[in-house]
Amino acid sequence: MKTTARIAGQIVSPAARAVSPVRGLTMLGWHRIGDVPDGGLTTSFDDLRRHLDAIQDWGATVLPLLEAVRRQADGTLPSRSVVLTFDDGYASIVEQAWPELQRRGLPATLYAVSGYLDEVSRFPWDHAHAADAELTRLVTAADLRDAADEGLDIGAHTVTHRWLPGLRPADAADEVHRSKAELEDLLQRPVLSFSYPMGGVTPQIRGEVERAGYLAAVTTERGRNGRSQDPLLLRRSFAFDRADDFQRQLDGAYTWMRFVERTRRNRAPRW
Repeated sequence: MKTTARIAGQIVSPAARAVSPVRGLTMLGWHRIGDVPDGGLTTSFDDLRRHLDAIQDWGATVLPLLEAVRRQADGTLPSRSVVLTFDDGYASIVEQAWPELQRRGLPATLYAVSGYLDEVSRFPWDHAHAADAELTRLVTAADLRDAADEGLDIGAHTVTHRWLPGLRPADAADEVHRSKAELEDLLQRPVLSFSYPMGGVTPQIRGEVERAGYLAAVTTERGRNGRSQDPLLLRRSFAFDRADDFQRQLDGAYTWMRFVERTRRNRAPRW
């Protein structure tokens, strides 16, 4: 995180804590676990544990995603409610993060890309990390099924992880519908939540998510979710590496960044 953003968060944090200390649903996200945190996709295992410690020290009630959405709608959401999510389906989440979550008794959702569940596929943005095959390794179909059988909630993250707003409407619809069908066929259970790749969503794409039968969908727009929040446009923040920055995220100190990020969110990725 840039120094200016960190300083602003330090200034805003006490006010954010005082204004809205407990209300609303906080959704948090990670991508993969690696030895060296990179301020982007990779979180070290030690940092992940510090994040989970901070969540528990905050007095959070960590809920399964669909239960949290239901309780948000009916007004029974507990104070300091949190949902944990992991995008892309990296093997390190199933092999490292999920056992740690199980040890702590914490539920979570992993968003898998249904066309990338073999032994060799890598995402385009990971070609630069070709020398680090372990970091970029993705979960296999068999391992995903085993994790789901152990209680890890699985959501859909499209078939190919392409930028949906840049596709023809029929192709975007196919990504939304087919990923659900393929994961349900693999897991033999309903797949009821969706994650928009890179936060790419339009009213038309949101409509396809609804037509496909998903009950919840998550974006990359940071901030808490109030009772009136559309369950197919849920706000979510990806975890900062540093524990003190992460604690401020829980307090809502970086929600202001949402308005800055909106100016660049609707751009296609460059990889």
